[in-house]
Amino acid sequence: MKWLGIMFMAALLAMAPGYGSAQQSKDKSPATQPQSQQVKGEGVGAARIYTPAERQSYEKQTAQELEAIQQQIADLRVKATTGSPQMKRLLIQTANSLQLQKTAARYQLTALEKASEKDWAQQKVELDKALADLRKACETNTTSRK
Repeated sequence: MKWLGIMFMAALLAMAPGYGSAQQSKDKSPATQPQSQQVKGEGVGAARIYTPAERQSYEKQTAQELEAIQQQIADLRVKATTGSPQMKRLLIQTANSLQLQKTAARYQLTALEKASEKDWAQQKVELDKALADLRKACETNTTSRK
C-alpha cells in the first residue's frame, strides 16, 4: 500500500513542470522577482498581535456569551418537561447536542486563556468559528421550537 502512495507522489512530481529541478526559470514571475520596500512587511495571512486588554476583553465577552447560551440550553430542558413524549425527546436531544457544542467551545476558551501570545490569534480564529456554529445551532433550534 505504501508503494502506491509513493508512485502517486512520483507521478505528481513528474507532472509538475520544474518542481524540484535545480534549473532556473528563464521568465521572471512575480514570485521570483525581488520585492520592493512597499511590498515587504506584514504578510497577507500574518496574525494580528492583540494587546493584553483586548485579549482579556474578548475572553470576558466570550465567557458571557457562553453563559447566555447555557441559559438557552436550560430553557430548552425546562420546555422538555412539558408536552408530548416525542417533543420531549426532541428537545432533550437538541439540548444535549447544544450542550456538547457549548462544552467544546468552553474548552477552547480555556485553552485560549492559557495560550501564549504567539498562538492566541490562531486559537481565537478557531474559537470564533466554533462560536459561530454554536450561535447558528442555538438560533435554529430555539426559534423553531417556540
